[in-house]
Amino acid sequence: MGLFGTDGIRGRAGEGPLSPGSVHRIGQAMGEVLRSASGQTEVVVARDTRESGEAQQAALAAGLEEAGARVIDLGILPTPALSWHLGQAQGLAGGVMITASHNQWHDNGLKLFGSDGAKVADALEDACEARYLELVEGSGEAELSDTPDPGHARTESQHAQVQEAYLASLTCPSDLTGRSVVVDSAAGATWHTLPAAFRSAGAQVDHISPEPNGRNINHNCGATQPESLAAAVVRQGAWGGVAVDGDGDRLILVDELGAIHDGDIILGVLADAMKQMGLFRGEAVVGTVTTNGGLAEFLKGLDLSLIRTDVGDRHVARRMLQEGCNLGGESSGHILTPDLCPTGDGTRVALWLLGHASQQDQRLSTLMSTVPRYPVANRKVDARHKPQLSGLSGLQDAVTEVEEALDNRAGSVLLRYSGTEPVLRIRVEGPDGDLVQRCADRLAACAAQALAG
Repeated sequence: MGLFGTDGIRGRAGEGPLSPGSVHRIGQAMGEVLRSASGQTEVVVARDTRESGEAQQAALAAGLEEAGARVIDLGILPTPALSWHLGQAQGLAGGVMITASHNQWHDNGLKLFGSDGAKVADALEDACEARYLELVEGSGEAELSDTPDPGHARTESQHAQVQEAYLASLTCPSDLTGRSVVVDSAAGATWHTLPAAFRSAGAQVDHISPEPNGRNINHNCGATQPESLAAAVVRQGAWGGVAVDGDGDRLILVDELGAIHDGDIILGVLADAMKQMGLFRGEAVVGTVTTNGGLAEFLKGLDLSLIRTDVGDRHVARRMLQEGCNLGGESSGHILTPDLCPTGDGTRVALWLLGHASQQDQRLSTLMSTVPRYPVANRKVDARHKPQLSGLSGLQDAVTEVEEALDNRAGSVLLRYSGTEPVLRIRVEGPDGDLVQRCADRLAACAAQALAG
């Protein structure tokens, strides 16, 4: 498995590629590659609220500076703030976000961005990995015994300036005065910016996330666990709710009835609204192999198609560029609107969508129910080792049986190893909810047995 996964480098903080010595070398490799690609030397670095963030940043900055880069410290800011800043600023080599996104506190990671604010192309990731391996081999040791502190005289903090500018850029199509909105920042990087953005739009905001303590990021909260948000919206009689993940690039919406709406529903509503307003470009929305079939059905009614890619926002972004599209995303709530921000921005998209609903004076439940959704069952099976699935004959037989059971019912089956966690993801979709659940249970049991052998 390569150094980079579907969304940067990710793993247990302080171990393996995220040990201090490895992060130091990765920083050196990133600094060299970014300088070569851009001709610039300034690199911006931000992080989320994990307790390992400062140590990871120190090691990364040391490596970047060793490569001749000048490090600009943005402090704790969401990934989209770093991306937006890169897209607005001039003369920057690129940026690195220190985050494990939706993973729990004990993990961390590195997301690499180019000077335009977009995640770097595969070729630059490959170049970083190749240079990192050269540095490891050339050192003659598995890990640096002592990671030097970054040269603080050359490291400049711009946290306050960038945060203020980012917040000012978060506009809403309609005044939300009188609207009660519950927000959940996942005790992560948007802990300040998410509620501040909705208050600036006039909403009455209840921020239900606990204050970050380094270990509560994504713990029973945020976009991956929105049940508490849904309960709070109903309990308080709020107009709606918004949850983002630990670094703020994903969002999940909750309507006033407590129904949870994922990225596929959000994409459908955005496509309809953008087309009505003359803002839609291209003839398709770009999703992934996990995008719900209900969205494809809905888009047909708008004379649009759904293009599917492999899982990962980088794959979606690349296909959007190829097809000339300005809307795409994933079921997870990672929505790409390049006219608004170079990468996914949960806060920005939520403001736009809730502002549109307010402008139309619609209940969120009415607006979101326009997009149908086929029942889906998701399962995760531990996979510390990841053998080729095609070689697991018992599991393949089970897949064939399930596909036959779903035949002629518009169903689908997807098995894939996660690029960010040591798990096998199983997804079964179809119009018959009970059948979907039974099929998912059957596949999970077979997969657990096959992977335990």
